[in-house]
Amino acid sequence: MKKLHHILAVGFVLTSCGLLSCAPFAMAATTTSNPGSGQALEIAPPLITLTANPGQTLKTNIELRDVADTSLLVTNEINDFVANGEDGTPKILTGDDSNNPYTLKAWVTPLQAITLQPHQIETLPVTISVPTTAAPGGHYGVIRFSGTPPNLKGQGVSLSASIGALVLLTVNGKLTEHMSVQEFSVNGGNGKAGSLFEATPLTFVVRLKNSGNVQEEPTGYATITDMFGKPVAGVNINVPPRNVLPDSIRRFTGMLDKSVIGDKHLFGRYHAVLKMTYGTTSKQTLTASVYFWVIPYRLIGIVVAALIIGFFLLAFLIKRYNRHIIARSQTRRR
Repeated sequence: MKKLHHILAVGFVLTSCGLLSCAPFAMAATTTSNPGSGQALEIAPPLITLTANPGQTLKTNIELRDVADTSLLVTNEINDFVANGEDGTPKILTGDDSNNPYTLKAWVTPLQAITLQPHQIETLPVTISVPTTAAPGGHYGVIRFSGTPPNLKGQGVSLSASIGALVLLTVNGKLTEHMSVQEFSVNGGNGKAGSLFEATPLTFVVRLKNSGNVQEEPTGYATITDMFGKPVAGVNINVPPRNVLPDSIRRFTGMLDKSVIGDKHLFGRYHAVLKMTYGTTSKQTLTASVYFWVIPYRLIGIVVAALIIGFFLLAFLIKRYNRHIIARSQTRRR
């Protein structure tokens, strides 16, 4: 069996996955009032990526395992999802999806409920029937599973969590691939964007908008040069790649810190040039640039203040010394 990914959860949990990156998806947990009766499910794969033609029927598999010592009644639900915010977290759509151009849930044949014995692995066949009228581009759904003890009989309390597999299906046809850079900026240690910083680490923030009809995996880097045009460092952006869904903006970050520049101390004006590529049918390029300064102005201010104070103190001491010498000279003459 493929490696099963899991994360303990109460409620429906989604982490970064494909849309995302493909990190572990989720693990369903059920607890009762009896000690040691905790329940959990594992799922593989957490992300299913498919391509089909209109009218085509696809078949794939999902594997479930009961990782606890008690049996589970596993039910399922199929939903669409969209991007929720700019961090890549999916938003599950549980209502009317008739206005969702990227719907998928009606294409997936409903799955039967099953009972898993302790540590049992079950392979569930999944059938997806793409309509002949399906619009080209991306369609996104999630197949969720919930597990509860079948013999609870009202004793104790059961908290049923959900675990699921994201399905990213691309329907062949006229794909529109268009992305744009909404922001390329530099943040300091306080998390605020600016152009003048005291020192590293610095964070490069890239916000990309997908105006097409299919998910994209833009990857690239920011090249930093000093005021003389000499390369200083390169910062990877969206490596390994994570997806940006259509009609959404995704925020990516890259760190300029010791892992990139070592023990160097930056000083002066710098130029960062962003270059990213995306596209499944043909590679396209995104570019942007930003200038910023790295000057330890507080330290410089302290040094300048110390020098000014030292200058006036020295002048005062010299003046006082001169007065003392003049006074001694006048005393001797008397």
